[in-house]
Amino acid sequence: MAERCRLPRPLVRKVEGSNLVFRAGDGPWLKICPPYWPDAFDAEVRATAAVQGRLPARVPDILETGALEDWRFLVTAHVPGVQIQSVLPALSDADLDRIADELGAFMAAFHAAPSVGFERAFGPWPVYLDNALTNARAVHLGRGNSPEVADRIAAFLSPYDNALRALGPPVLIHADLTDEHVMLERAGGRWRLAGVLDLADAMTAPAALDLIAPFVGLFRGRAAPQRRLAAAAGVAPLSPEQVMAVALQHRFMHFHDWFASELAGGMVDVGEIARAIFPGGQGTRHQPAIVRS
Repeated sequence: MAERCRLPRPLVRKVEGSNLVFRAGDGPWLKICPPYWPDAFDAEVRATAAVQGRLPARVPDILETGALEDWRFLVTAHVPGVQIQSVLPALSDADLDRIADELGAFMAAFHAAPSVGFERAFGPWPVYLDNALTNARAVHLGRGNSPEVADRIAAFLSPYDNALRALGPPVLIHADLTDEHVMLERAGGRWRLAGVLDLADAMTAPAALDLIAPFVGLFRGRAAPQRRLAAAAGVAPLSPEQVMAVALQHRFMHFHDWFASELAGGMVDVGEIARAIFPGGQGTRHQPAIVRS
């Protein structure tokens, strides 16, 4: 593969996950994708093309694509910086506020990219959401939650059914802005957003859904950066319970895992967990109405 793509040596595997990912010396990255998730490969290629030249921070430029039998591959340019997860505990409040502003601006630009015809195998947003709401108990039970937790989730969501169906409009979102994918660089003694990795989970959905991963993984329990991120992304204020209702629609929401520490600490009420994790939310508690973004 290195010879075929004229990549520098050595190829060193850098990331564990659903794909084989290698760094080619000090140069580009090679991602080899198994045939089980062809939709993700196509999404990454299409999303990268859609946002090219529109963003205030870098995403990996795709240098080459190809196939080796039924496995496909991408060669992408290196995005300088460090993953935020490696420095997150040491970031100051000022750093977090700055990063929230910059990541929110990135999100707003991403959401403004063309999304017509950009659909995933799991369906356009109304189809995906209808299944998630109609079968809420079964969906969350299937993600490893106990029957009791699945019941609590379904009961919590019930008053938000109509509001979630009215939330919108769907735009192109990254959908996986985790601490592995947000890259920082230090300039002038300050940490700044350098870029964002991995567009394979991009989808069309209301912009509010893109807040969930950074709210949970980057700004967990921190009101100020949560509010700043939402404002910079152009998402109208939501209460903590409203944010949780949106969060429960995330494709990767495993409630028992995402909120393991809260559950272990004795929190059983979904709304109570929402108020602990999403204090940046504003508005009346338990208010089903969700303002359009």
